[in-house]
Amino acid sequence: MPLTARQRSIHNKNGAKRSASMTKGKRSRKSSEGEYLVTNAPTDLRSISYPGGMVALGLLLTARLISAYWGHIADCDETYNYWEPLHYLVYGSGLQTWEYSPEYSIRSYMPLWMFAVPAKILSFIMTPVSVFYTLRALLASLTACSELMFYKAYACLEYLSLFVRSLLAFFHHQQLFASAWSSVLCWPFTALIGVPIAIDMLYFKNKFYEFFKWSLISLIVILVPTVIIDSWHYGRLVVAPWNIVAYNIFTEHGPDLYGVEPWTYYFVNGFLNFNVVWVLALSCPLLLLACRAVATRSIAPPAFCIPYWLSLMPLALWLGVFMLQPHKEERFLYPVYSMIILAGAISLDCIQKMTFAVGTELFRWRKERERCHYLSYTGHLAVMCVMLFSSISISRIAALYNNYHGPMVLLRHLPAEPKVVCFGKEWYRSPSSFHLPPGASIRFVASEFDGQLPAPFSHLHNATRIIHPHFNDLNKGDNSTYLPPSKCHYLIDSDIGRPTHLQPFYHTDTKSWNIIASVPILDASKSNKIFRAFYVPGISYKHVVYANLYLLKNVLIN
Repeated sequence: MPLTARQRSIHNKNGAKRSASMTKGKRSRKSSEGEYLVTNAPTDLRSISYPGGMVALGLLLTARLISAYWGHIADCDETYNYWEPLHYLVYGSGLQTWEYSPEYSIRSYMPLWMFAVPAKILSFIMTPVSVFYTLRALLASLTACSELMFYKAYACLEYLSLFVRSLLAFFHHQQLFASAWSSVLCWPFTALIGVPIAIDMLYFKNKFYEFFKWSLISLIVILVPTVIIDSWHYGRLVVAPWNIVAYNIFTEHGPDLYGVEPWTYYFVNGFLNFNVVWVLALSCPLLLLACRAVATRSIAPPAFCIPYWLSLMPLALWLGVFMLQPHKEERFLYPVYSMIILAGAISLDCIQKMTFAVGTELFRWRKERERCHYLSYTGHLAVMCVMLFSSISISRIAALYNNYHGPMVLLRHLPAEPKVVCFGKEWYRSPSSFHLPPGASIRFVASEFDGQLPAPFSHLHNATRIIHPHFNDLNKGDNSTYLPPSKCHYLIDSDIGRPTHLQPFYHTDTKSWNIIASVPILDASKSNKIFRAFYVPGISYKHVVYANLYLLKNVLIN
C-alpha cells in the first residue's frame, strides 16, 4: 500500500524545507554527497510501500485474535495466579496459591478486578469457557491497538532516528504514568523500563519538578486504590508490590526454589520466539557502530547518540538483571518484547544503510543516489528478513499448536454437571476452572511432584482473609490438600513416562476408570529438540513422539 496523502505531504514538506534552507544566504554552498542525499531523499519515498493504519490494525487484530482462540496457556502461573483467583471473584470458587494467602500477600487483587467486572457481567449471559475466551479477545484487541500506535509512530516518520527521538520527546507525564501503572499493577520490576525516562527528564531536560510531580501523582492515583482494595481482601494493611519485591530480593530463598536455569537460557528462548529478530536485536549496538563507520560518505548514518542508547537501555538493563538471576522463565522476557522488536528494526535499518553505502561505491547506484532514497535499493533486504522471520515463526506456532494444544480442548468433553475433576502428574497442564462446567471444581491427587500446589478457596464469605496452615513460601508440598483418586469423579491422566506407585497409569485400570476422551500431547523426552521446537511438514513427524492425554471417568462413583 503506498504512502497516504498525509504522509506524502509531510515528506514533501520536509524536503521543501530542507531545499529552502540550503539556498538561504548570500551564496549557496555545495553540499557534501551524504548531506545532499539526505535532503533530497524524501521525494523518492512515494515508491516505498507499507501497510496503512487500517490495514495494519486489521493484520495485528487478526493475529492477536487467532492467538487468543487457538493459543494454549504457556505457563501454569498464568492459570493459578491469574485465571483461578479471577474465577473466584466471578463465580465464588477457584484455586488459591500461597501468594494469595494473607500471611504473604504478594499478589494484588486490583488488576484482577479490572477484568472481574466485565467478566461478572458476561457471566450472566455466557458459559465460563465463553467468558474465558471473550476476556482473551479483549486483551488481544487492547494489545493490537497498542501495537498499532507503535507501528504508526515508526511508519509515518522518515528516519528511524527521528522515531527514536520522538519517543523521548513524547509527553513525559504519560510515560511516567504508564511506568507507574505497569510497576504497581503488573510487576514492580518493570520499573527498569522507565529508567531512560528518568534519565532524560532529570539529566538531559532538567525537569526535576515535572518528574517528581508526575511521579507522585501517578503513585497516588494508582497505588492508593490498590492498597485499599488489597487491604480489604487480605484483612490487613497490604502493599502487594512491595511484598513481591521483598520476597524476591530480601529473602534467603526467594524464587530460586522454583527451578534455576543456566545463563544461556534467555539466548535460546529469545531465538525460539523471535528467531532472526532476536539475533538482530542482540547485534544492535555493534551494527550501530559499524553503520556509523561504513555509511558516513554515502548516507547519513544513525549516530550512536543519546536517543539510541536511551531507547536501547531498557532491553540491556532487563537482560543484564534477569540473566544474572538463577531463576529464569520465558514470561520474564514479556515486558521487553517491544524493545526486542525496536532493537531488531534499528539493526535492519543499519544493514540497509550499510548495504546502500557499499552499493554506491561498487555499482551504478552512485549516479542516482542524489535522487533516490536508500530504501529504494535495499527494500528487498527488509522483505527477505520479513519472509524469513515469518516462515520460522509460523513453523514455531505450528509446533506449539500440534504439541501442546490438547489440554485446551480435552475438558470440553466433560458433561454439564457439578463434579470434581482431578489432576495428578499433569497438574501444570490445567487450563483453569473456566473450562469446567458451572459448579465443578479442580482438585489434585498425589504424584511424584513434591512441591506446593494450590488449594481451593474457602467457601466462607471471608475466604481471601483466611490463613491456611498448609501454605508456605518454601515450596513444600502438603498432602492434606490432596484427594484420593477414588473421590474424583473425573481424572486427567497420560501415558508419558513410566508408571510408579504414586503415578500409576490410571487409564489402564479399566475396572475403575473409563476413557471418555483423549488428545495427543508431545512426549518431549523422546522427541528431537529441533523438531519439537519447529514444525517442518513431512519431516517433523519422523523425529517427534506423541503420547496421549486422557480424560477418565470414575466408574465406581456416580
